[in-house]
Amino acid sequence: MEKVDLHMHSNYSDDADFPVEVLIARCKANGIDTLAVTDHNSARSVSEAQALASPSLNVLSGIEIDCTFGERNYHLLGYGFKPSDDFVEIYNNFSAIQRELTPRKFEKLRELNFYLDEQRLEQICGGAIPQEEQMGEVILEDERNHNHPLLMPYRAGGDRSDMPLINFYWDFFGPGKVCYMPVTYPAMSDMVDVIRQNGGIPVLAHIGANVKQDHTQVIGGMLNVGVMGIEVFSSYHSPELANQLYEFAVDRSAFVTCGSDFHGRNKPKIEVGQCAYGAQHIAEIRRFVAAASA
Repeated sequence: MEKVDLHMHSNYSDDADFPVEVLIARCKANGIDTLAVTDHNSARSVSEAQALASPSLNVLSGIEIDCTFGERNYHLLGYGFKPSDDFVEIYNNFSAIQRELTPRKFEKLRELNFYLDEQRLEQICGGAIPQEEQMGEVILEDERNHNHPLLMPYRAGGDRSDMPLINFYWDFFGPGKVCYMPVTYPAMSDMVDVIRQNGGIPVLAHIGANVKQDHTQVIGGMLNVGVMGIEVFSSYHSPELANQLYEFAVDRSAFVTCGSDFHGRNKPKIEVGQCAYGAQHIAEIRRFVAAASA
């Protein structure tokens, strides 16, 4: 059975580590046959990734876009599109929002009595806009924060130490958490239109990371605004949720996709190719790959 991974990040995403060439070499070493590099709000990896395609490796164009649907923010994947200035505008808009939010994030963290060395953070980021995981890294390594009780779960042996940086993000900046800051991104319907107008297929990413109940009800509304597929198999989804989403997608004739959401050191438990679909699902995944490759 072929091995497919349609959700991973290169260092064109500010929270990921590996250059495109190294990432795709890692995929080859893991026996992946079809992949997409889906960087956050950026299509800059597309030409590099597709230049590394071969008869034994199908590389789809990909992107993951922050967008708003209803009163919540979600991630929308795009596949099979042709890069254009539309995607440059998406990147520039997202970057402007993040630059505006960064000082406020620092304030929230300092209100918790965390020491945050901005010079060290700038060094780690290498000029990129700091992400919450990188803020967590700097805070956790600073000796002045060594005994801070809020940080103990992320240190060796703590119950959030398996993936401390991404867990730091979710626990402090996730919806409803102490450092959370409401932000409105472009409407999902508008981002769906951009992807489709550039010849691509819009797919909802990892719904299990965004809402904890009524998944298919939420997705039904998204299909009504032009979303064409569901990332059914994800590192965020239990087998039970994946099965529910698979049956829903097939019933609604929506595309079925799979992705590991590999980042590197921010998510050390996740490896490329960890998508958890079975032989009974591969026909639907092939249907999507064929459509996105056309």
